[in-house]
Amino acid sequence: MELGSLLILLLLLACPLLMFGMMRGHGGHGGHASHGAGHGHHADEMSGAGSLDELRRRREELDVEIAEREQVETAAETTTSASV
Repeated sequence: MELGSLLILLLLLACPLLMFGMMRGHGGHGGHASHGAGHGHHADEMSGAGSLDELRRRREELDVEIAEREQVETAAETTTSASV
């Protein structure tokens, strides 16, 4: 077997093995877990029984923060338009 043929064969065998390793190492997320540190921890957190309640609590906190910021922006716009 020639050296070039051997390298091509090794490359063809390496691709599926590397993909299998990535899928297994990242919990089957298609490699998306490599985009940020701690993503695997987030996936474990989401699989917990209380994760839906936690998401609802966080959404309520964000709704409150959005309402506060909208009030500040509205007050700033009112002040700016009144002074013009």
